[in-house]
Amino acid sequence: MATMAVVKRIDHLMALVGDVGAAFETYTERLGFGVAWQRGGGDGWESAGVFLGNANLELLSAEAESAGPTATFFRNAFESRGEGLFMLAFEPVEIEDAVAALRERNVSFLGPVAQSHVDPITGATSSWRNIFVDRAATAGVSAFLCQYDSRRYPQFGGEDTLKVKKLDHVIIATEDVGNAAELWENNLGLKVDKSMDRPLGAGFKAARIPIGDSFLELVQPVAREGRFYEQFQQRGEGMFSISVEVEDLDEAVSFLKGKGVKVSEPEPSIWPGARLARINREYAHGVSIQLIERK
Repeated sequence: MATMAVVKRIDHLMALVGDVGAAFETYTERLGFGVAWQRGGGDGWESAGVFLGNANLELLSAEAESAGPTATFFRNAFESRGEGLFMLAFEPVEIEDAVAALRERNVSFLGPVAQSHVDPITGATSSWRNIFVDRAATAGVSAFLCQYDSRRYPQFGGEDTLKVKKLDHVIIATEDVGNAAELWENNLGLKVDKSMDRPLGAGFKAARIPIGDSFLELVQPVAREGRFYEQFQQRGEGMFSISVEVEDLDEAVSFLKGKGVKVSEPEPSIWPGARLARINREYAHGVSIQLIERK
């Protein structure tokens, strides 16, 4: 019997930053991403949202003096990891069904945890429930399921100079593509697209796991040299970078260079019919970003 998928799309990605205000300005003013939501926060933490078309990127930081449990969790993570990608949030098919499926599969998880937020400007209250999945179930990726009782932040986009179409895929580094793929299928029901399997190349091998209108790209180094191997040795398993589809890659690269952002020249992607360019992570508060154009 086929394993039921407990998630249907990527809702958002979380990135830890030292200063939400500075990071938000970088992403919206310098990198040209649209706004998903303005700065706001909770008990000792603050976040802002960047629009990725079909998902959001949440920039998040914790106050240095806050003793709240959530703020302490974020602060400890930042102190050990620094700036960069932190957690991957999925929208579940239905949160009750997800709980039942995870229990049946003996997946360790915490939740559902109910949370709410009062908008400081409008006074409107929004609420949602999270299920935090053990990283062992997702091959080292910190992930959770998030279902809104009322959607917290509308995805309106704001001004988008970069002309983003959507979050294309999330690159996940792993020591063993085959083992990681089995974990994603057995625990969350997400299956590798065999028709898009890639041969060895550039010192790594990769697998594609579709989810909604995006996909997860599992990447394993197989050569002890090259850019990916060196960065894998430094950063280990987990979320490695995100790939964002833009309308015109050459135009996006030109725009970023005009803003003084270090970005690579367009080059062929490992995926057919696509080109990509890479934004240096030092210019994106530790987040590795690929821009991709598909024809």
